[in-house]
Amino acid sequence: MISLIEARSTKDAAIFGLRLFLFILTLLILCSPSLSVQAAQAPEAGPKRLIPLDTVGQPVVWCYHGQVPDTRLVVVDKSRQRLMVLRYLGKLALEFEYPCASGEKQGPKNASLDEKTPEGIYFVTKRFKDNKITVFGYRALHLNYPNPQDRAQGRNGDGIYIHGTNRDYKPRSSNGCLVMANQDLALVEPLVSEQFTPVIVVERLALPSPALQAAACEYLRTVNIDALSRGAAHQPNGLELLRPTSANRELSGLAAKLESLGSGIKVQNRGLALFGNGSQWVLLATQEIEGPGNKKVALTRRFYLSGQEPAVFNLVQPQWVLPDLADARLLASWATQKTAALTPAVPKPARKKAAAQDQPEAIKQMLAAWTTAWQNKQLDQYMSFYARDFRGSGKNRRQWRKHKSYLNRTYKKITVRLEDVKIKVSGKRAQVSFIQHYSSDWHSDLGLKHLHLVFRDGRWLIRAETWRKMPPPGPGPRRDS
Repeated sequence: MISLIEARSTKDAAIFGLRLFLFILTLLILCSPSLSVQAAQAPEAGPKRLIPLDTVGQPVVWCYHGQVPDTRLVVVDKSRQRLMVLRYLGKLALEFEYPCASGEKQGPKNASLDEKTPEGIYFVTKRFKDNKITVFGYRALHLNYPNPQDRAQGRNGDGIYIHGTNRDYKPRSSNGCLVMANQDLALVEPLVSEQFTPVIVVERLALPSPALQAAACEYLRTVNIDALSRGAAHQPNGLELLRPTSANRELSGLAAKLESLGSGIKVQNRGLALFGNGSQWVLLATQEIEGPGNKKVALTRRFYLSGQEPAVFNLVQPQWVLPDLADARLLASWATQKTAALTPAVPKPARKKAAAQDQPEAIKQMLAAWTTAWQNKQLDQYMSFYARDFRGSGKNRRQWRKHKSYLNRTYKKITVRLEDVKIKVSGKRAQVSFIQHYSSDWHSDLGLKHLHLVFRDGRWLIRAETWRKMPPPGPGPRRDS
């Protein structure tokens, strides 16, 4: 009996020892620095970790629908001085993360030489590679700052790159570009597609709430791209080529022609993606367009949107992203043919009569679009409602734009509501009056506003405006009229 107990104890001790050895060996493998670094840098390894969760920073929203060419996005967290390559494969995971340096000064870029790095959603427009080491290291990726949303906010400047360096660098030490070590950028650069991979720059990264993420995906599932394209017909289109050309004047002319592309051409949507950060959103649609002779062009359409959530999106600008200049010319030729062949003829007398009868309604629509652009701080769109010879509050149009640009930077939120709108049309002139309810994060007021409108180039424009304060409320520190 004693020998049997001793044998069983010896066997149990051997099993325990073997288990302890395997446990220690597993810890050594998992904690090995060389193995963990190698796994993080292997492109074929795929996503390894979840992105850092932060409930305080700026939420980055993403969603995909249909067949998309890639599900990667690059996110730069300025607070951590890190550039991350994220990839969605059922869940969003961190594929790569490297240190980087942003601008010396904090905050989003507003003007040239302010030493700040832009914050927003950007795309690569050009790539530069050189065997010689330059100030940009071995390679550089040019970003499309200022994007349409930046321009609507009055931001300017250019020359923002993600570029390499072979020198030691400190956090927040660039003039506005994003700087990485040469060897790190060499791994990231091939993963970034000009056509579809966003570079989202935030001060501090956070994950979106489940409700916001669900709302974005529901919007993407139900959005009507054809209707969105038709709504973009009155917006100035942008045109970007994946193989850049120096023919900038021709590109502008081709972009204008693309506004007339419509139902006469077959358009097939293959996949959609939506990216958001704060009030900036970009909807991407990969499309194949078929024209005369069964010729096809594959492209991406970008719709720059603004709003805190999908329910209140406003279109800032549509943009065509085409492979090269030849495809842009071909697509523009289809638009021209479509305009000539498919636009129904409208008798001129009937058209003029309808226009005269509909002027009050047209002015109401103009006022709605004007207040929307004002509330969303879309400066370019807002100023498009003002005539070249505008005068108001002792300012001309240029001074008025400068004044509004300052207020947009000062106020985080602006709300405008019109009440008791009265319209009187006399030929190509109109008088409009209404009670204006205005509020911002610093100030609110109530006033009676008069607009003097003129009809030019087929639309109503504000030539002059006056504002008179009404009680209540009492006097405030600022007034924006």
